[in-house]
Amino acid sequence: MKPKQNKLFLVIIIITVLISVRDLSAQDIELNGFYGWQLHGTARLYDGDFRIVDAPNYGGKIAVGLSSTTFAEISYMRSDTKGTYWPAFIGQPSDPIPFSSNYIHVGGLQQVDFGRAAPFATVGMGMVIWDPKTNVLNTKAQFSATVGAGVKLWLTDFLGIRLQGSMMLPMVFDGFGFGCGIGTGGSSCGTNVYTRITPFQGEFSGGIILRLSQN
Repeated sequence: MKPKQNKLFLVIIIITVLISVRDLSAQDIELNGFYGWQLHGTARLYDGDFRIVDAPNYGGKIAVGLSSTTFAEISYMRSDTKGTYWPAFIGQPSDPIPFSSNYIHVGGLQQVDFGRAAPFATVGMGMVIWDPKTNVLNTKAQFSATVGAGVKLWLTDFLGIRLQGSMMLPMVFDGFGFGCGIGTGGSSCGTNVYTRITPFQGEFSGGIILRLSQN
């Protein structure tokens, strides 16, 4: 995704959020900071696999109540990890490549209220930014979607714990702007490998949730 497209997409997300929350004075707002574990999976390339190491994740969510059980939600989730290219036929694996995955999503949450416990399901769409921690490789951004489920456990009327598991789906995985191959010196990574096969991305997280009531 080009820089201008990245900026346009972020503007669309911001406008969507502003439209959703324009009547904040009549709604509940929930703030959630979380920490957990992310399953990064493997990207199947044309001539090998790019295996990504599972790693911790962290981030935050803002949810605005549209009703007592329905919320509009924006979220950011980051995970710092690394991946290694494994050739399909001959050659040695590449050196580990450190990078971060950054998911920015807008979506909805539907819950069932059982008093202090509120099971819920979520769905969202947005973008993921793959950001290699080296000047040699390029940052890559693409559209993504997510589905999840969990439970809110309210300790008081305004403070609780939110537990959640979700699956993230990058819609096209283009190799972070780098490529891997095999030469006379063994396997190595450079630029320009592309694949349409998406790696499985899952996560489990938990954190504190704070309710700001506007009523």
